Amino acid sequence: MQRVTAYFIFFFVLFCPMGASAQTPPPGAGAAAGAPHTVSVFVPKGTVIVIATAEAINSYAASPREPIPYTVEQDVVVNGYLIAKTGDEADGHVLEAQQGKAGLDGFDYKAADLRISAEKVHNFCGDTIHLDFIRSEYRRRQGIFGSEKDVQIIDGQKYIAVTAYPQRICGQATTESNPPVPHDALAGDKP
Repeated sequence: MQRVTAYFIFFFVLFCPMGASAQTPPPGAGAAAGAPHTVSVFVPKGTVIVIATAEAINSYAASPREPIPYTVEQDVVVNGYLIAKTGDEADGHVLEAQQGKAGLDGFDYKAADLRISAEKVHNFCGDTIHLDFIRSEYRRRQGIFGSEKDVQIIDGQKYIAVTAYPQRICGQATTESNPPVPHDALAGDKP
């Protein structure tokens, strides 16, 4: 019996450390070679993220709850960390869509209305950034015989969205700073 115990201890000491090291990956083996290191970054409420529509939308064809794809228009840096890159995907919805109507003899017309939201950015490292953005577009018919009755939002229309609340988001250290907000980006309904 003592001989079996001795063999067991010898076997355990000889082979277990080797088995354990074979199962433990070397440091950095889980990350791709040269992949930047990400850390958790505190992102305050109201952080500006410029997004752009990824397709055109109009009040004639849109319907409530229809998804709207967006892309991040420019890199977003918070306290020296990149939290969203140009081209990251974002999404929102049509909240309200009403087709404009001409009416009879210039009377009894109905204005077009298109209300949209942007709700989430899916950043480069897999986190979701929650947004607070709603924009209402309203259009009355132009002139008595005006033919433009519907609201149209072009593909690539830029909007200034903001983060909905304080969040922890993965980010990468960077020496860059936020570029200025483009002059043609439109703000949401809230100030």
